[in-house]
Amino acid sequence: MKKVILTALVCCVLLTGCADQPPSPDISPLPVEESTSEATATAPEISEPAQIVSVTPDETPEPLPEPELPQEPPAFIVPEHEIELVAMTLRGECYDDQPDDKREVVRVICNRVSAGNFGDSVEAVITAPRQFIGYRPGNIPTENDYEIAREILAEWYAGGCQPMGKYLFFSGGGHHKNVFRENY
Repeated sequence: MKKVILTALVCCVLLTGCADQPPSPDISPLPVEESTSEATATAPEISEPAQIVSVTPDETPEPLPEPELPQEPPAFIVPEHEIELVAMTLRGECYDDQPDDKREVVRVICNRVSAGNFGDSVEAVITAPRQFIGYRPGNIPTENDYEIAREILAEWYAGGCQPMGKYLFFSGGGHHKNVFRENY
């Protein structure tokens, strides 16, 4: 019976919004009788019914902050003209059945821009004389060329335009693959 009365009082207090207020002088805690067994425990007699006190807050409570949701990394917008230039370069420098080779060529372009001594932009690096002999304005890239250009350029921009490996040079190799190197 003690538990029922105590539970009822707690519920009344919580439902009226007084849980964080100090107890009213009109409400005193119920006396607790100690007993040695559950069978002999008796409920204290209540002479008066408990009073329910309602408190109106002076100020409107501040709303709880919204939970933080995991944020996606910011999307980096790669300039379309850079995608076009890189895709035209891939068309002339790589075989279509070598997607990893294409990715590495784009990384070489990005590394050269990051290095700073080959040109200060993707366009400057690609169009520099005798740098990418496969680049020709008339090249018609495949969808795969565009896809890889977009992928690697977005990765490079997302990484703060930092170098993407160690290679700055490449040349045609056997078996439809380019050979990549750090030094000329």
